[in-house]
Parts: sequence; C-alpha cells; structure tokens
Amino acid sequence: TALLGIAFLYFELSEFHSLINEGNTWQKSSFLSSFFTLVGTHGCHIAIGLLWMVITIFILFFRKLTEESLSRIFRLALFWHFLDVIWVFIFTVVYAMGHLYG
Repeated sequence: TALLGIAFLYFELSEFHSLINEGNTWQKSSFLSSFFTLVGTHGCHIAIGLLWMVITIFILFFRKLTEESLSRIFRLALFWHFLDVIWVFIFTVVYAMGHLYG
C-alpha cells in the first residue's frame, strides 16, 4: 500500500510538473484551478497517510501489538479506504468527464 501511495504521489507530481511546464497553471482557468486544488489536496492527504503508516510501523517495531495499536491500524485503514473513495469521485469528475466533455 505504501509503495502504491508513493507511486501515486510521484505520478501526480510528474503530471503537475508537465502541466506547469506547458503553461497550464492554476491561474489559467477555473478548470485548472479546481484540478490543482482537488488533486493536490488528495495528494496531500496521501502524503499524510504515508507518514501515518511509517509512524505506525515504527511504533509497532518497538512495541507489542495491543488492542490500542490494533485500533490505530484500523483507523489508518479506514482513512486510506476513504481516500480511495474520494479518488474514485475525483477521477470520475475530473478525468473521465473532462475527456468526455472537454
């Protein structure tokens, strides 16, 4: 999961870099403003989830697995799956509909 999250951030940042180099910045249009805001915010939450994973793994390396740590892992999983649901929405609205109507 962490490797896929890192790959996602890499591709997202690469896409942002390409768009900006082509002159497609957030100031150019309302679509690009919305695009950078939605996708960038999602990427920020992915980075937060990755940091959360690293901290959780680090803590579990030095401590035993307890009810409390299982609860924390469960909340991390819920957070990550919520990001998946949000990405399906963003992908559908921004990418798929953008290609259909753009």
